Amino acid sequence: MRNWLIAALSVALVSVPATAADVGAEKGYGRVAGTVLDSDGNPLMGATILVMGPMVPEVNAAEASVARMVTDFRGEFAVGHLLPGWYSLRVSAPTRVSALRTDIRVEPGRTAREKFVLGDIFSSLRIQSPQTTSSSWGEDWKWILRTSASTRPILRFQDDLAASATENDKQTLPACQRVFGMSPGTSRSQALNSDSGQGSILAYLRPLTEDSDVLVAGSMAADGSITSSLATAFRRNLMKGDPLELALAVHQLSFADGIPLAGGNLQESLRHARVFVATYNNSRRLSDSLTLTTGMEVDYLNAGVSASSARPHAALTYRLTGSDLVEVKYGVFNPAGRDDLVERIGVLTAYPQITMSGFHPEFELLNHAEAAYIHHFNKSSSLQVAAYRDSFHNIAVWGFGSPREMGWLAANALPNPAADGWTLNAGNYTSSGLRVAYTRRFGNYVDYAVTYASGEALEAGAKAQMKGGAGTSLRDELRPASSQSFGGKVSARLPRSRTEVTTSYQWIGRNRVTGIDPFGEAELKIEPFLDIQVRQPLPPVAFIPGRIEAMAAFGNPFQQGYVAASHSGDQMVLTPVYRSFRGGFSVQF
Repeated sequence: MRNWLIAALSVALVSVPATAADVGAEKGYGRVAGTVLDSDGNPLMGATILVMGPMVPEVNAAEASVARMVTDFRGEFAVGHLLPGWYSLRVSAPTRVSALRTDIRVEPGRTAREKFVLGDIFSSLRIQSPQTTSSSWGEDWKWILRTSASTRPILRFQDDLAASATENDKQTLPACQRVFGMSPGTSRSQALNSDSGQGSILAYLRPLTEDSDVLVAGSMAADGSITSSLATAFRRNLMKGDPLELALAVHQLSFADGIPLAGGNLQESLRHARVFVATYNNSRRLSDSLTLTTGMEVDYLNAGVSASSARPHAALTYRLTGSDLVEVKYGVFNPAGRDDLVERIGVLTAYPQITMSGFHPEFELLNHAEAAYIHHFNKSSSLQVAAYRDSFHNIAVWGFGSPREMGWLAANALPNPAADGWTLNAGNYTSSGLRVAYTRRFGNYVDYAVTYASGEALEAGAKAQMKGGAGTSLRDELRPASSQSFGGKVSARLPRSRTEVTTSYQWIGRNRVTGIDPFGEAELKIEPFLDIQVRQPLPPVAFIPGRIEAMAAFGNPFQQGYVAASHSGDQMVLTPVYRSFRGGFSVQF
């Protein structure tokens, strides 16, 4: 008996430090546990549990974000050694409706317990009765098909008008989206503001129903001024194929030192300027093969002296066959494919282009008309051939030069503080031409496009000698010239790092100070000369429950297309596009 007691004490003494070491190994970590039941309260064995979140740092990146397990015969599951943070659980089982639960908080030394109830996907199959005007099912029609007396109904006739209105309320709406981002730098293309509207952005997208939503976005300039923007947009009929969108943007432009306009008296008023932009777009399918899209944009500038413009647009698309389309367009549309929330915010907060004519502000206007034929070779490649005509009013040309060198253009020059230069009004001209574009997608990771365009562009001349004189403006010195352009774009997505790189290049003729086909450039998202854009998703952070993405954009980094000009011995530079850089990040949650 004495030997037995000694042996028992020895085992106890040995087990005590081992237990303490095991507890200490879990210090600083948490657990997630729970049960999975069916709708009758019975445990579900073999249900698959996916745990998504920070996990543990010892494993590789792919294993550190997702863990998989199955429930036991009691319907229970548990996973331990988890880093503190926010987790998500997804539960699925054969013939059961899957469940997803987010925002599960795991704390050090504690266990987060969750309970899931999975319903049967065949639990309530209803057949809708056809409508008829000759008879009605009435309230007495209650035939119910049962598999046995102990089970619930699986089939029922239900009249359309008798369907409960609460069923639509129970439908799951798309999740709300919120975006916060910082984009230091500037595109340098706007004269009245030193930032293009996305210094820092905050946006909220709220679904109202399954096919409608409302977006509210605000931005502040990144240069420390109080320049800001506030915009809202409402969309509906998204799932019906006839989308309608209404948007309103208000831009507050502020300048600490004012804008020095030579010869004018607007310096004080241009310390504060406001721009209002209202847009309307509606698409409607007239038949299976005919679609009509209409809309309008109204701009208003209040800067002591006001300016306004109204730009209607319309497009008619007719499908000849399953792979052939014919389109007729008039006006300028916003770039298509704005499903990406960050891109949609950028379009919504964009400023209209403003120039100066005779010390009076004017909006740059483009009246575009085209007829296009589109052929789809397959689901991944297409060819577009279009004939177009553009009418430009108060076209903007960008330039560099001191106030003394630009004095002879004072009435038609607006200082551009962001570029240390000027936005010049080059007047009006028309252009007619042809566009050919071919696009193709390779798998899910690579897209490319090539384009050719012919038309007219403003030319500064071979030696760009500006004669000038009293009453002379830039529109008297530049002339339209026949021009051609060749462009290409490649967009690649790296599957492992999820990096998206988009590179485009467009060549235009020598001494050209405007683009040739602005509408085609915006539609294909191809900028003059070299343009590089990079978007890189970043690893998740435990205390930030969202998707973080870094962004960078390089525009014309080699300063191509700069045209040297002179007037009475004074040198100036004209260009169709500035060199610019913009970088930042966005958090979408």
